[in-house]
Amino acid sequence: MLTKWTVERSYTLYQDRFLKHRVDRCRTRQGVIVDPYHVIECKDWINVVAVTPDLEILLVREYRHGGGFIATGLPSGTFETGDDALSCATRELREETGALSDHWFATASVFVNPAVMTNRVHSFLALNVELGGETKFDDSEEIETLAVPVADVFADLLDGRLIVQGLHLASLYAAAAHVRGSQDPLLVPFRDAIEHAYRR
Repeated sequence: MLTKWTVERSYTLYQDRFLKHRVDRCRTRQGVIVDPYHVIECKDWINVVAVTPDLEILLVREYRHGGGFIATGLPSGTFETGDDALSCATRELREETGALSDHWFATASVFVNPAVMTNRVHSFLALNVELGGETKFDDSEEIETLAVPVADVFADLLDGRLIVQGLHLASLYAAAAHVRGSQDPLLVPFRDAIEHAYRR
């Protein structure tokens, strides 16, 4: 029978406003001692698949220092104090792209890497997004927004022409799975555009 490990000792090795690096001494059900076991505590974050009335997905381009390159991906961001997932998604979409939407669908909530990290990523689909609002970047951010036809995004993903980080890919396919299984008439145009990409 599977059980949780017992944490016999725990201390913080490092902490700042972005993360906490925790070190645990654990005992398994069989009595095996696992020491040290490193855990990174981070904030939850959100990814948004934002679709315009013209059936274009809003993608953002920005420098990602860990990878050392200009990455293309989805509007995303971390929770702030008092946030729930939807309020975080609404704020981050507006701040990064200037876009607003009144039609939101939660499509997935998954752990980032539960072996060593505590946080989750929450995925949303936003329909009929309207551009034109004011962006609000962090001091270190430079972001370009692209509006790319839905069919092109999924065709480029399938053909390997568009490379995005793994959890953005998961969010895109969670949105596709959501619309393909839904009877909501609002989602039909988006579903048809994705099906067109699969038929190319």
